[in-house]
Amino acid sequence: MDRFIPCGLVLVLLAGAPALAQEGGSTIIPKREVNEVLLRGLDNLASGGAVSDIVVRHLDVGDENMGVSVVQRSKVEVRDNITGIAHPDLDEIYYIVSGTGTMVTGGEFVDKQSNVSRLLGPMDRGELRGGVLQFVEPGDIAIIPKGMPHGWHKIDTDAISYIIFRGDPNKVMDVKVH
Repeated sequence: MDRFIPCGLVLVLLAGAPALAQEGGSTIIPKREVNEVLLRGLDNLASGGAVSDIVVRHLDVGDENMGVSVVQRSKVEVRDNITGIAHPDLDEIYYIVSGTGTMVTGGEFVDKQSNVSRLLGPMDRGELRGGVLQFVEPGDIAIIPKGMPHGWHKIDTDAISYIIFRGDPNKVMDVKVH
């Protein structure tokens, strides 16, 4: 299982979660749990899904919520029309665990559609025009500010796996402890 998490990186500390902390400490998501979620996500893809997005935790840490999710996506060939999403209230950090691909970030939506996700709050989606294409590989980190459109131009490998860390100052995400 160590093939998923190099150097044991993801012993995620979400400091200051008062209701969930052990004796005043931080919340820790053990490597074992992250690896189990990564394997479950790969099983979801093997069952025919194109995307697996599993929330590990969404916590109220006082002035804001913090979230950790594991996402996997199946191979994507270069497309003429790139679709993407944006989270008006959430900053996101992607840590690429395995696989390679080319992300598109920035640009503008064509025929933007908005909805509210039960877990993630307001979301915009649609076809993207413009933006910046950037290749990512294991160990890379992408910081996506709130409101920035983003999507995948191409996924080179059979699947790409990444962990998303979300900052939620407006507390639009539903809290999910386990």
